[in-house]
Amino acid sequence: MKFLTLLKKELREGIPWIILSIIFLYVISWFIIRLTLIYHTEQFYFGMLVKGAVINRDLIFRKNIIQPVAVLLFYIYIILAVILGLRHFTIPEFTRTWQFLIHRSVKKSHILTSKLAAGGIIIFCLSLAWLILACLAGASDKIVLPPDSSIILLGFFYGYLGFIVYAATGLCALTKARWFTTKSFPLIFIFIMYLMIFGQIKFINAFLVTFVVLALLIIQIYQTFLKREF
Repeated sequence: MKFLTLLKKELREGIPWIILSIIFLYVISWFIIRLTLIYHTEQFYFGMLVKGAVINRDLIFRKNIIQPVAVLLFYIYIILAVILGLRHFTIPEFTRTWQFLIHRSVKKSHILTSKLAAGGIIIFCLSLAWLILACLAGASDKIVLPPDSSIILLGFFYGYLGFIVYAATGLCALTKARWFTTKSFPLIFIFIMYLMIFGQIKFINAFLVTFVVLALLIIQIYQTFLKREF
């Protein structure tokens, strides 16, 4: 029950950030899709295909309608993850509320788990907003070819990467070292991870790299939090 109370508290404090993220995603996406429709020819995007009509092969392999939006989503995930990480692990340092949480009749592991769970749920809500956006784009009668499922799944994978950034930000905030020493190592580690996965051809290889990185971050953040003297 105490864990659920902490989880509700963290979710309540994160609601404004997820609302702002979704509004920003939808507004900018509307402009991006609108400009994409105007830029390309009506032959490809406007109206429905006539049965038996011959389609130019070059038109079929044009960029997916929501592919530019996926790039935008990638950066929104990172920004949201950093903000949540600072909100959950840095703000209590400045407001000196760690002592209030730690000395209550609740385990330290429950406090940390509630924060990580809230961060994951909030980031997942942005993934659901992305799914709704893709469905709305595919349902439009102005788009002949609907968004490809691989692009939609890529948006969820970006959310997974965002949670890794969130965990790294939290670990940086919990580490008592200085920024010019080992405090910034988690974020440098994340940067190296991005370089590794962007060079992978197969998705499974990229996923395995990120899974190992996330596991190491989770282990380290629990050890740091449980051993830290607040």
